[in-house]
Amino acid sequence: MKLEIILRGRGGMGVVTAGEILVKAAVIQGKYGQSIPSYGGERRGAPVTSYVRLSDEPIYIHREVYDADVVGVFDPSLFKVMNPLENLRDDGVLVLNTKTPVKLWKKTFYLDAVEIAEKLNLIIAGWRLVNIPMVGAIARITGVSLDAIHEAVIETFGGKLGEANAEAAKLGYEMVREI
Repeated sequence: MKLEIILRGRGGMGVVTAGEILVKAAVIQGKYGQSIPSYGGERRGAPVTSYVRLSDEPIYIHREVYDADVVGVFDPSLFKVMNPLENLRDDGVLVLNTKTPVKLWKKTFYLDAVEIAEKLNLIIAGWRLVNIPMVGAIARITGVSLDAIHEAVIETFGGKLGEANAEAAKLGYEMVREI
């Protein structure tokens, strides 16, 4: 396994945490991982990107991802201000958080992560935390073990918040569909 993933969302959506959890899950599986966040003004609502690498072998490169196997778009409104599909390989996969599925790439998967966040009351200061349902969806598409995601989420959040997020990952894993 050698995967390069780009996660795109907005500040406050948990994009950086999502990348870290994917890496933790890979390490739990005995693999290697790297998460590199990229953001500017560090304000809620500004575009945020996290570059993630997962591999069976040690990762020696440390830079942005320029040829992604997977792009996860946490907020479809990003299409109004940028091209979230930039650097997605021709044969790559788009994972989109949306209520209204639209095929925006040759291979497009979708889920309503907002609905999952609302169902599990994963809301902070009015923001629906869609990151962990998206992690579950990306895990399913990339072959990362749901058990490893569960363990990484519990380790990261702990307690009731950890259990709610573990359930969010499971629902994201189960609910993701290809268009």
